[in-house]
Amino acid sequence: MAGAGLLVFVILQWRRISLTYRIFAIIAPTLATSLWLAGMIDGSTVAKGLDRAAFFAFFLTSLAVLRESAKSSALVRRCGKVLVNQPPGRRYLLLAFGSHLFSVMLNIGALNVLGTMIRRAIRPSSDPEAQRIATIRSRRMLTATLRGFCGVPLWAPTSVTMLLVLSGIPELSWEQYAPLGLCWTLLFVLWGAILDRFAYPSPKTHQVSGGDLSQLLPLAALVALVPGLAYGLARMSGLPLFSALLMCAPIIGLVWIWVQYRGLKTRVKGGLFLRRLRRSFPETFTNQRNEVVLFTSSGFIGVILVPLVDPQAASALLIQANISNATLMVGLSLTMLACAFIGINAILTVTLMLGVLQQVPDLGVSPLIQASVIAITWAVFAGASPFTASLRFISNFSGVTPLRFGVEWNGWFSASVLAIMYITLYVVL
Repeated sequence: MAGAGLLVFVILQWRRISLTYRIFAIIAPTLATSLWLAGMIDGSTVAKGLDRAAFFAFFLTSLAVLRESAKSSALVRRCGKVLVNQPPGRRYLLLAFGSHLFSVMLNIGALNVLGTMIRRAIRPSSDPEAQRIATIRSRRMLTATLRGFCGVPLWAPTSVTMLLVLSGIPELSWEQYAPLGLCWTLLFVLWGAILDRFAYPSPKTHQVSGGDLSQLLPLAALVALVPGLAYGLARMSGLPLFSALLMCAPIIGLVWIWVQYRGLKTRVKGGLFLRRLRRSFPETFTNQRNEVVLFTSSGFIGVILVPLVDPQAASALLIQANISNATLMVGLSLTMLACAFIGINAILTVTLMLGVLQQVPDLGVSPLIQASVIAITWAVFAGASPFTASLRFISNFSGVTPLRFGVEWNGWFSASVLAIMYITLYVVL
């Protein structure tokens, strides 16, 4: 049923789906049919792929309710203004953390909100020195925003990354991984702040604070509420965490919209609420048509290709290669990076890799390390590869190409994070 519903959605939205994503929508069923007719996969594999695709679709549309509610939130606007108007000495760190909080709720929409505010905050000038300072300020603020966004795959249950990783490593739960993921997130953001401080020393001129930082607390509480409520529901009902999240996210989003009309009479509030649902939500869901096609197709293809890998052959190849576990993990990371830089969707890459790893007996690498390597690598290439939506989106506010932004503006940070991770792997493993 879910697969049929997804098919109907794609057919109805076909004309409005971009050409690139149409190709994915054609390749997925064509490949499945070819492999099935050739006897290389069976019906159960196809059904499993359809289940994965449908779950991705429901996951995206469920979280879209949160994004829709955040679009009109005065809280989001206030927090954005506070972050953008901070003095240079602490602006990077606060903007990176703030962008991270925004992104947990808004996903890529956070880049639009903060990018727009950053562009408005930087006023053009004919003075060469003022123009130079404005360029540096824009670069620092946009880089902080991007890195905060890229930290979301490291832990957030609202990210496709976590859904994919934990689906591919069944013995690892989100509550087991989350403390470590939050640690990676903290180090990720702090390392960026350290590099920023060395590159741009704090000016000696005194500047007034851009606002009360306590205004960020309600947003932080709201971000914590989403996984917290989902976790509580999962524990009480026995549902998987991500299934519970699918139920909680729309409820939180709808309540958030209702609260935005506080102060009005109940009848007026109800009328505005229903009108919002009728006018905005159909467009909110259909506007995700490209993302739905990309994620569902990639997830489906990844699932149906996994059975084609011979686990015995893979295991024998690893034994013959005689490589250490650290080298194996570094190789996995580099493969992900290479695929990201040639435009291969990470969902497909990670699904295949995890599928292979789970079939290799006596791997000797803990699930926590596997998840960490994939999540950190994903966070890095999200801010480095010109093919990622995040980098293409943020570069629109920078005046430079995605390639220049990822390599010149963010390249040293990305390379240093990878180097630290690789060194740590060789020390630990």
